[in-house]
Amino acid sequence: MVDQDESFMLDGNAMAGVLHELFEVEMTVADVECATCGRHGEVGSLWAFIETPGYVLRCPACQSVVLRMSVTPGEYYLDARGAVYLCVPRKV
Repeated sequence: MVDQDESFMLDGNAMAGVLHELFEVEMTVADVECATCGRHGEVGSLWAFIETPGYVLRCPACQSVVLRMSVTPGEYYLDARGAVYLCVPRKV
């Protein structure tokens, strides 16, 4: 188990604004599965670490990195290798 400093930890809802900016849909309710332990849940239920050079979302069950994201003036970099899938809701 990874020893995380919980003073920097928020829930995944802290990422709502930047994820909406990228996907243009409400992403905190998007379903995601952890590639390490198989936990299913909403993006908003992941642990968010946002006081870093980028954003890190970790699985609350096994603490593995599920998503990483960096934002530059011209691009978004998204690494979802820690997710088996990320189910992005369609705009209606």
